[in-house]
Amino acid sequence: MASSLKYTLHHYGEENELQRLGVWEVDIADKSKYWIIYIHGGAWRDPRIKHESFAPSIDAVLADDPDPNTHRSNSTINRTAAFASLDYRLSPHPDFPQDPATTPPAQYPGVRHPDHLDDVPAALAFLQRRYGFGVRYVLVGHSAGACMALQLLGTAPLPASSSDGLSDDDDNDDDGKPHLILPQAIVCFEGIYDFAGLNARFDGAYAGFMSGAFGNPEDWNAAAPVTLTGNYRDRWQGGGKDESGGGDGDGGGGNRVALLAWSPDDTLVDEPEVDAMARRLGADGVAGVVVMKDLEGDHDEIWEKGDGVARMMRVVFGKLV
Repeated sequence: MASSLKYTLHHYGEENELQRLGVWEVDIADKSKYWIIYIHGGAWRDPRIKHESFAPSIDAVLADDPDPNTHRSNSTINRTAAFASLDYRLSPHPDFPQDPATTPPAQYPGVRHPDHLDDVPAALAFLQRRYGFGVRYVLVGHSAGACMALQLLGTAPLPASSSDGLSDDDDNDDDGKPHLILPQAIVCFEGIYDFAGLNARFDGAYAGFMSGAFGNPEDWNAAAPVTLTGNYRDRWQGGGKDESGGGDGDGGGGNRVALLAWSPDDTLVDEPEVDAMARRLGADGVAGVVVMKDLEGDHDEIWEKGDGVARMMRVVFGKLV
């Protein structure tokens, strides 16, 4: 159970109380193992969904042993150093109004894109500086969190061949943002990737939260993962010095894996959404893309129960060298 692991709450920013993350330690001393890091959903605005919502998935991974004959030697948990889950600043929610005149600034949910997204590399860079795991992590995102995971890859600085990786003397990139080593694997489930397309297919039902997070509809395509400018492969799987010390030249230690997953039971995000994202990654030449369309449960039930997340982790770790 997650409750049996050592848990630490960290704050990676000082502007808002939601700039925080939780860490559940498994075996952080073993640098060959991976971190599993989660970005929750909630339409960029739901204050009820917090980083602790990852606990059922942690429980499921801890309990997952599909082949007892392996004695768990290659199970997900035996390749995991730690779990982490992050919160981020939110946009206003009409069902939970707060008055900016009376709400302390550190508690007020008043941000728009790219502020939510900016919190993701800040949190990841904080973890990398503190724990030193480099590229060896799997970034997992649900719904809006899946969107931000892909936005992170699609907007990352192009890798430089002279990069020395993360060091104490190189805490920021040229743009002043925290220096970040991108993940070796990414897992996105029930993700929101094509803002205009999804909203149109649901007859405009999503315009409210999308406008709250991203502004006017004419600005959506500039932020949506399916329509971002640039190339995912160049930014995530481009050349450059191996930042993990593995020397394979792909910008990180070993092969990269991108898993896109969806449940036919999802009543909030439809199948064309995952198909569009898979096509975009394929068009950009991203290697190691895996598409799963057989998750079970409605939009939030997958993380509420956790067993589907454990299954996705099993698939990803089976692909990682």
